[in-house]
Amino acid sequence: MAFTSLVFIGFLALVLLVYWSLPSRRAQNGFLLAASLFFYAYGEPRFVLLILLCAGTGYACAIAMERRRDRARPILALGAGIALGILFTFKYFDFFVGAIASLCDGIGLSFHPATLGLLLPIGISFFTFQTVGYLVDVYRGDCRAERSPLDFFLFVTFFPQLVAGPIERATHLLAQIKRERRPSGEDFTWGSYTALQGFVKKMVVADNIAPVVDRLFEQESLSGPLVAVALVGFAFQIYCDFSGYTDIARGVARCMGFRILINFDRPYLARSPSEFWRRWHITLSTWFRDYVYIPLGGSRQGAGRQRLNLLATLVLSGLWHGASLNFLLWGAFHGGLLVLHKAWASSPLLAGLRSERLYPALARIATFALVVYGWLFFRVEEVGMIASYSRALLLDPSHADLALLAALRIAPYVAIACALDWLERTLTDFPNAELRWSWVTQPALGGMLVALLVLAVEGGGDFIYFKF
Repeated sequence: MAFTSLVFIGFLALVLLVYWSLPSRRAQNGFLLAASLFFYAYGEPRFVLLILLCAGTGYACAIAMERRRDRARPILALGAGIALGILFTFKYFDFFVGAIASLCDGIGLSFHPATLGLLLPIGISFFTFQTVGYLVDVYRGDCRAERSPLDFFLFVTFFPQLVAGPIERATHLLAQIKRERRPSGEDFTWGSYTALQGFVKKMVVADNIAPVVDRLFEQESLSGPLVAVALVGFAFQIYCDFSGYTDIARGVARCMGFRILINFDRPYLARSPSEFWRRWHITLSTWFRDYVYIPLGGSRQGAGRQRLNLLATLVLSGLWHGASLNFLLWGAFHGGLLVLHKAWASSPLLAGLRSERLYPALARIATFALVVYGWLFFRVEEVGMIASYSRALLLDPSHADLALLAALRIAPYVAIACALDWLERTLTDFPNAELRWSWVTQPALGGMLVALLVLAVEGGGDFIYFKF
């Protein structure tokens, strides 16, 4: 059930009406669990069993770990193995079998793989990671195993953030599930504003930029200026598509009395690759930091090991996004940037440059350029086309006039995206998720509503991160 559909708007209105009419937290949680399962089953009912299996495994294994601390490690391995095994089977099995077959062909061996050809369940990477993170937290003693199956299953299936995050932590969302909730004007106000902002980002910005970007990348060859416009367009498309989903999720959750985690913090204003990953898909970045990078040794075993850990973590992050070579290359590209930045940050030259007045602006421009180029690996699946477009960026300055026309086509929507980010910091207390009322507030809300009514793409595409 897409957030941008009329079906979802009707579903949400009914959920809010019933939810706030219920007399107790337990009744609210039971209703939200049923609504969340219906939401997930709306597109493909059979996959509800999959999410219930994942949640049931997490629930049982966490309790077993607390009861048998002497057997906690193998129980953790079992629970995490089942969740990650579900993810591997549906998302990666065919990819790895195909890779083995290609390797065998390359060395002259005959291997005829049997692929599964399974349909990828929506949101599988999110709910499996949320479950694994919970199990690790229980194992480490960061949180207690949840005894209420109702509350835990709602934690895994909570519909606003179920299919594309943010990836929640038990210490944050589950703690709220267990608290009493009452209707609040502040919750409805901030939630409505944030959801409206998300709808504008998705339906006005991302869905209007998408046709231009798609048309450009459909071409077998592009000149350098056209590649640059396509990449900048995709950078704003994917940002507004994904952060738009997050805004709607956070807004809807807030209308029900929940505060879910921040996932984006103006990432294109980052001044370094490290800062970019502290601002982009924050909950995934912190998940890999806490459950992959630190267990690998983090920065505790010397500079060389730290750089290897960074590279390995980002490669795995790339693989999380999709079972194909281009995502591995995208992860490796960003891992390489982080490694280079660590080396650069310790350079004596940097200390002198940081004192220069222009340094912050130049650092932002350089980081933005590198991140935008990196989207080429994310957007284009064929390695040969990635190489072709990269050569064009360096060597082919032709068709600048066509690139200018394409840039003018997407420029108004890029401007709207920038305005939305500025308004969010002007109209809200961003860290505390509270709306500030000022003379700008009502015109801004009116402008967003007009933009949504006039410029929104009816029946726009699915959210990009639904396929992850």
